[in-house]
Amino acid sequence: MGDWGVMEYEFHFVVDGIDVDDDEAVAIVHDTFDGVLTRHRGRHFLDVSESGVNAIDAAHRIVVRLRKSLPALRLLRTDPDLVGVSDIAERVERSRQNVQQWVSGERRQDKLPFPDPEGITGRSPVWRWGTSTPGLRSSARVTRCTRPPAKRP
Repeated sequence: MGDWGVMEYEFHFVVDGIDVDDDEAVAIVHDTFDGVLTRHRGRHFLDVSESGVNAIDAAHRIVVRLRKSLPALRLLRTDPDLVGVSDIAERVERSRQNVQQWVSGERRQDKLPFPDPEGITGRSPVWRWGTSTPGLRSSARVTRCTRPPAKRP
């Protein structure tokens, strides 16, 4: 089948068994997987990507590779990476007001509507980062979508 139909998928795992203070584990994550291991509020997160013919195939591939390279690693769950308006603004390097206009439809009349929020936190809507960026990229509103580096405590 070749590479036709193969896509790259990003995974954001909540993990245990390895630590950001373990230089060997961090080196394996970086060098072998081109990934990032971070800690936030006592939890460890692992960001990696893998190619596959679909998301299930890619997830299976990355889990097999991770378990082989990092036997102590325990994948607890995937993290939905929920973001609010301020988070989106920071990641796409736009103002909060600009993103709020996209969300409300004030600046998207000729574009596809912004996706519905995944839920509400407090009184603020939140989206899965992965579902909010395709519309932003395809409409040429932003040229760069990034995930800010996690801050080490």
